[in-house]
Amino acid sequence: MPVQPDKKTYTASQTLSEVFAGEETRVLDTEKLSAGKREKSCFVRSLETMSANDIAEPAEGKKKKKLTAAFVTRLSAFLVCFAVFGVSLYMIVERVIDDIQTDRLIEDLQTAVAERAVPRMNLTQQLTPGYTLLEAMHSDGAEPPVDEVTSVDYDTEHMRLLTAIDMNEDVYGWIRIKGTVIDYPILQGADNDYYLNRTINREYSKAGSIFADFRLSDTHRDNYNAIFYGHCMSSGTMFRAIMEWYEAYATRDAVADTMEIEIITRDGVYIYEVFSAYRSEGTHFITASFADKAEYLTFLKDIRKKSVLRRRPSYDENSKICTLVTCTNVIAMPEERYVLHGILKQVVYYG
Repeated sequence: MPVQPDKKTYTASQTLSEVFAGEETRVLDTEKLSAGKREKSCFVRSLETMSANDIAEPAEGKKKKKLTAAFVTRLSAFLVCFAVFGVSLYMIVERVIDDIQTDRLIEDLQTAVAERAVPRMNLTQQLTPGYTLLEAMHSDGAEPPVDEVTSVDYDTEHMRLLTAIDMNEDVYGWIRIKGTVIDYPILQGADNDYYLNRTINREYSKAGSIFADFRLSDTHRDNYNAIFYGHCMSSGTMFRAIMEWYEAYATRDAVADTMEIEIITRDGVYIYEVFSAYRSEGTHFITASFADKAEYLTFLKDIRKKSVLRRRPSYDENSKICTLVTCTNVIAMPEERYVLHGILKQVVYYG
């Protein structure tokens, strides 16, 4: 069988134009194939020169994840800071409002006193200049040497107290410490919690009120240890002045020598000099009643021994004291308190 030639053969019936048309088609097909090869070569070359940064889609997606995590972290931190700022601002505003309310209450009392004040002649009269040594040594329960006088010098304070009592029958008295900003009404509730955060109007207040221990007798002179509590407010109100005085080591003793604590009550003004001062985590200093005078005398010896002051006033089993208590605000020692004891030296009755 003869071998077929590789070249394409044409029949006699094909016209010349048909032959050329077929050849033209082949040429075109060849050119398209060559062009495709050229395009593919360009694509390959582009792949060879491509880097990871040129792959936009995956790289962008990964970057978005990182940005999202960072954004959430920053947003969380911002929200926490904003919350802390908000709480701090609220606490500051609350304290400022408390201070304003307290000051306004005191001003209202002063105004009411001024309106009802009546000028009077000074009829100061000393009823009892003091006990003699023999009287002081009596064993029949007589009180120690304490000056008792009648004077109109405290008429204004007396009227201010009566005005406060008109506002709230729980008013026990009024406390004032000369040389400090302490000048407040004293409340007394059914327990030691009620006026911890309530004003004289019985309204909630962060600063609360100065209040007497609920165990005290309504008749002040019957209390051997009259105990009063007050917050140590950073704004400087309530019993904050006790802390400021106590921590001023350079002047503490000198100020203590002249400091007087006045407890203004319905029947008179009880004036105390500083007896003892210290910091304590205990509760012994708020003992309100004693089994006998021997136990009370032991108590007096103990609290004077604890004192950081150089002054050592005399005392006996008939002495009467007041005890002022406030927080030290030491976070690590939440039960610690500043304790200031005064010993009664004079009673002034209203003229």
